Amino acid sequence: MSPDHVIVRAPSTIANVGPGFDVFGIALAEPSDRIEVRRTDEPGVRVEAITGVGAYAVTLDNTKNTAAVAAGKVLEMAKADFGLAMRIDKGIRPASGMGSSGASAAGGAFAANLLLENQLNMNQLICCASFGEEASSGSRHADNAAPALMGGFTIIRSYEPMDVVRLEPPKALGIVACLPEFAVPTREARKKVPQKVPMTDVVHQVGHASALVAGMALGDLSLIARAIDDVIVEPARAPLVPFLREAERAAVDAGALASFLGGSGPCVAAFYDRDKVDGLGIARAVQDFYGAHGVECFCWVTTWGTGCERVRE
Repeated sequence: MSPDHVIVRAPSTIANVGPGFDVFGIALAEPSDRIEVRRTDEPGVRVEAITGVGAYAVTLDNTKNTAAVAAGKVLEMAKADFGLAMRIDKGIRPASGMGSSGASAAGGAFAANLLLENQLNMNQLICCASFGEEASSGSRHADNAAPALMGGFTIIRSYEPMDVVRLEPPKALGIVACLPEFAVPTREARKKVPQKVPMTDVVHQVGHASALVAGMALGDLSLIARAIDDVIVEPARAPLVPFLREAERAAVDAGALASFLGGSGPCVAAFYDRDKVDGLGIARAVQDFYGAHGVECFCWVTTWGTGCERVRE
């Protein structure tokens, strides 16, 4: 018998991961959103309440709310004969570069599918969640939704049809996610992405992206560090995040393997070796740098995580 009510946890994610614009993503162990969904006799999806970090910036409109749009796509694809009422508790600040809208979209799709006794497969769920992302950013992309649903490190091989590959990152891979008090709306950041690039930059990007995948598959932290270099998208978006390059340098100087722009920003992400380096030192270095410039910065010292999961109470 299918459940009438579920609560799910949807994790934060970092998209792009250096050279993998709209292709790569990695799930974080924290922070996360919490989405509660119950079955209703009325068709469609109704968002009843939004609480938590930055809730004021998230719409209740079910045609624009990422979780509601994604859940609605699941119901539509499964030809469900019922509707949903939804409550969202945000643990991931919107406009952070940590997959806030992607977590909500993934959580909405995942919760709806639980009420349908998992009728849709993972690629179908990611497809539904990508429509939720489109409602938020104006562009259909799945590089946050995919790792939020699947966990680990994900690669979008194709959008049409949706085809996603998941890799298990090295166990020693630590992640520091630093969030300075700036807001970078994804819709605005996507406008900065260049539409034409030199072939030399394409060659550089393909080589580094390929090496990053190899590093994840082989568990080679040194190769991962060498592969984190984006010469196309991050340079174009850097002006949206004050002191980005300097904050990245502070992280590397404190022991990070590599540091890069998290998603569309302003998150400054860093990879480090958990067996050799104290991630708290990296976080303090970035916080101290921003603090010296009068900017408050909150950091998570964490690792890669699992995808959406049901919360049982």
